[in-house]
Amino acid sequence: MGRRLDVGAWGVLAGRLARLLEGGVPLLEALAFLAGRYKGKEQTWLAEVQTQLKAGHTLSQTLKRGEAPLMVQALVEVGEHGGDLAGSLFRSADYCAEQVKWRRERRQAMLYPLLVGVVLICLSLFLFTVVVPRFAGLYAGMGLEVHGTTRMLFGLSELYPALLSGVLAVSCAVMWMVRKKGTGTFSVLQLLRKVPFLRRLLIVERTHEWVATLGLLLDGGVPLLQALHVQERLPLREETRNACVRIREKVLLGTSLGEALHGEMLDAALPLAIQVAEVTGDLSRALLAVERDLAEQRKRMIGLLVKAIEPLLLLVAGLLVGLVALLMMWPMLDLIRAI
Repeated sequence: MGRRLDVGAWGVLAGRLARLLEGGVPLLEALAFLAGRYKGKEQTWLAEVQTQLKAGHTLSQTLKRGEAPLMVQALVEVGEHGGDLAGSLFRSADYCAEQVKWRRERRQAMLYPLLVGVVLICLSLFLFTVVVPRFAGLYAGMGLEVHGTTRMLFGLSELYPALLSGVLAVSCAVMWMVRKKGTGTFSVLQLLRKVPFLRRLLIVERTHEWVATLGLLLDGGVPLLQALHVQERLPLREETRNACVRIREKVLLGTSLGEALHGEMLDAALPLAIQVAEVTGDLSRALLAVERDLAEQRKRMIGLLVKAIEPLLLLVAGLLVGLVALLMMWPMLDLIRAI
C-alpha cells in the first residue's frame, strides 16, 4: 500500500468520498474521480483500493491493508453491513478532523511557553559563555581574588555548555521513551497526578477520549458490546484501554453501562449521564453531547495551565539574570567597601 497516510489525510479522503457517495456516485467511479485529483501516496492508495475492490475485496478490508485508523476501519465495516457507507465515512471524517484539531490545539497552546523556554535557554547560554567569562577575566586582570559562590559561578561558566548539552540530551531521551511507549503509562504521569489541577485535567482528557470513541461508534450503528471491543483495540492510552476491558467484562455479566463505570478514573458526572441516557434510549447522542462539553472544559483548562506557566518562566528568567548579576558584582562591592 506504499507509505502510510496521516490521520488528517484519511479524514479528508473519507469526507470527499462520503460526499460523492451521498450524491449517488458509485464507489468505484468515486474512487477513480478522486484518484484523478490527487498525486503521490494518496493517488497510489486510491488506485490500489480500486484494484482490491475489483478483485472482490470490501472497502473495509482494503482499509486494513492500507493501515487506516482503527476507528475508520470499524465505522466503514459497520457502514458496509448497515447499508450506510456514506454516513460512516462522514463519521470517520469527523473523527479524523477531531484528532487533527486536538493536536493543533495542543501545539498552539504550548507554542508561547516553548518560545519563552527557548529564550530562557539562549539567555542562560549567553550569560554563562559571554558575560560571566568576561567578568572572570576582568577580575583576574585586576588581581582581585573571588571567593564563595562567585568562584562557583565562574567555574560553572566553564562547564555550562557541557552541562546544558547533557540536560538537553537527557530531556530528548526521556521524550523519546515517552513516544516509544506510545499511550502507555509513564512515571511522569504518576507525578502529574499528584497535582490536583493536572490530575483533574488528566481525568477530563481520559473521559473525553473514552466518550468520544464510544459515542461515535454507537452513533455509527455499532452494538454496545462490539463498540467496547473495538475500543480495546484503538490506539488509546493504556489505562483507558484497560478501563475499556473492565467495563466490557462488567457489561457482559449483565451490568448496565452506567453502573459499570463506577470505580473507574473517569469524570464523576459521566455515570449519571449515561444512566439517564440508557433510560431514554439515546445513548449515542448523550455521549456525543458529553464529549463536546468535555472538549470545551479541556480547552479551558489547558488555557489556564498555559497562562500559569508563562509568568513562571518569566519569573525564572528574571531570577536567573538577577542572581548572576549579583554574584558577578559581589567582588566589586567588596572592593568598594574595602576602599
